[in-house]
Amino acid sequence: MAYTLMAESKNPVDWPALHAAVKPIRRRVELFPVPPDGLGLSIPQRQRNELAWEEIEQLSTLLRDKFAMVLVDLQTGQPVPPEAMESLKEAFLVPDCG
Repeated sequence: MAYTLMAESKNPVDWPALHAAVKPIRRRVELFPVPPDGLGLSIPQRQRNELAWEEIEQLSTLLRDKFAMVLVDLQTGQPVPPEAMESLKEAFLVPDCG
């Protein structure tokens, strides 16, 4: 199981620029293209913790500010504007089962 988000753009995505921008940030979040102009963000269940959340916040800010992408929570199908990130965090974090 994984928690999955998607970043969507109304404009064509410069994939080489996007890849170069996210490469230094991405450690826990798996990224994959969603044609034609979207990017999937998948976080494995075992990685749903504060460190992964920090990465999601960094990625969402970068994607929003540099690539004009809108984050969508695929669990609910709803867009996630910056002011809704705190409520998304509550849904994202899971108790440590270890």
